[in-house]
Amino acid sequence: MTHGKLGIIACPMLEDNLVYELRKDAEKRNITIVDNKNNGSVRKKLEKESIPYDIISLEDVLAGRYDPDGTEFNILMLMLDLGLHSRPEILKSTVEDLTRELQPFVDAFGFYLGTCGNYEWNIPKWCAENSMKPAITFCDMRGNLCHDCVGVNIAGGPRYNELQKKYTGHLYMFPAMVSNYDDFMNANQASTSMPEECITDDMREVLGIEPGRDGYMRWLLSLGHYEYILKLDTGIFNENFDEGLMKLSERTHLKVKTAEDGWASLQPTKDLYTNCKSLLGE
Repeated sequence: MTHGKLGIIACPMLEDNLVYELRKDAEKRNITIVDNKNNGSVRKKLEKESIPYDIISLEDVLAGRYDPDGTEFNILMLMLDLGLHSRPEILKSTVEDLTRELQPFVDAFGFYLGTCGNYEWNIPKWCAENSMKPAITFCDMRGNLCHDCVGVNIAGGPRYNELQKKYTGHLYMFPAMVSNYDDFMNANQASTSMPEECITDDMREVLGIEPGRDGYMRWLLSLGHYEYILKLDTGIFNENFDEGLMKLSERTHLKVKTAEDGWASLQPTKDLYTNCKSLLGE
């Protein structure tokens, strides 16, 4: 029986991958979520799957008041701000700071996130080099890092390169990307040097930009010669995937194309959860 305390630091874009594995795992575990503004979605999904959890403040964790039974399987989950993906340097410093702070209170770490612009950032390697608790993150079957959420859901960076060759000019979409689309794009907009709100009517007319946020996005997509949304169905939390894709197609003016069988993959998702448990005692 697995025992010990697993610390999970996760991005909301990859919470489906985590809940999917929690739903499959019949082993008893005690889940505690660090209370913050980023955990509303994952809490709803856990409740939908009848997976119980407790809530604790980060202040209480750091004060030593997180003290579960070490002979049982315990998960301490902390959800990050989705917007950090658009600020790679802040994402990196935030995750590293949280990892340092949580060191005394867990036995191992699972990182449910991508490097998102920090290409050389190998978080488990960083943990090992700094004499921290053992850690694991998303990798393909050869041990290559999955650098972002698309890479996680197609099983790795090398496959990402092949996907881009085969499906050039496509906007890649998996279920969580569709359900988080507006939050994801709003984060990008907030970090850009020229937000849509700064474009005057005269500029819109000259550049051919239609009104509103969607008009601005259609213009950006046209600059990159995008023609299609590529549907990558992982099979997890995809109940409203087709409906969401149709709405997104209407907003972006891109046609929907389904990726050939074999592109979507849960290998990194399954391996990460299994390896997380292997870091603890049995």
